[in-house]
Amino acid sequence: MNSLRVANSLVRSNATVAVLRTTPSVLLPLAQRPWHPKLSQQTLPVRRSFSHSPKLSKRNRKEEAEEAEEEDPRGKKGGKKSNKKEKGAPAQQQQEPQSSSASEDPFNLDPLIALFQKTESHYASQLALLRSPTGRFNVESIGAIPVSLDKKSSETYRLQELATVAPLGGRRWSILAFEEASVKPIISAVLKSPDFNQQPQRSEENPLELTMTVEPEKVDDLVKRAKDLCTEWRNKLRDETHKHETHVKKNKSLLKDDLFKIKEALKKLQDERMKVVANKEKEVVAAIQSKAK
Repeated sequence: MNSLRVANSLVRSNATVAVLRTTPSVLLPLAQRPWHPKLSQQTLPVRRSFSHSPKLSKRNRKEEAEEAEEEDPRGKKGGKKSNKKEKGAPAQQQQEPQSSSASEDPFNLDPLIALFQKTESHYASQLALLRSPTGRFNVESIGAIPVSLDKKSSETYRLQELATVAPLGGRRWSILAFEEASVKPIISAVLKSPDFNQQPQRSEENPLELTMTVEPEKVDDLVKRAKDLCTEWRNKLRDETHKHETHVKKNKSLLKDDLFKIKEALKKLQDERMKVVANKEKEVVAAIQSKAK
């Protein structure tokens, strides 16, 4: 009996092992499942082919240095960079007026009118000097005489930089030198001047003072001078009108009809100014001739 029991137990154990070998552990009861130690799951590194990897360009050392300068505003290089930006700012500001002038209204004649007024004030003051009792000789004209202090040097000074010019009444003028060394050069300069062509006289009371008498100009010379100034005035008006018209023609967006209208407006404005010049010329010539009588 014992031998049979041992044989049966062996048969059962062999059968159990066979079943365990052929049956998956999932289908077996929990008590009959073989024990396996739990191992930690390790994630294998993901391999990526070169075709799927992003392209990385090599960084330039100059770019890295510029970024470092921006991050450190107290650095010397960063300061230089900011100075360059500041220096570049005026250039942008200078470009703004150019762009604004390019987009200006071509029918606007105010800039040309302003030039005409400036020219008129200049020549009107020159013509007014011819009507004065002393003619064109005044403090400005006498003070503008070039004086050379050193014969070996070509450098010259205006007389009003070396002396004070003042009228004494009538046609007499006083030249008071600042230094004794300037007296003789002033006398030589006045003597060589084509407008005066005379030698100033020393004052007996003050060795630094010179006196001179301005001879009145002839009526014909004054009239000729007035007409020459008016001719120069007319030429100046024509030049300013031509420059403005040339500037307008650079605008390629204008049509032929627009250019024709602008040209007519410029001609009308120029003719009006020419009438002003003609009237001024008649007025000055009449005043000069009446003064001579």
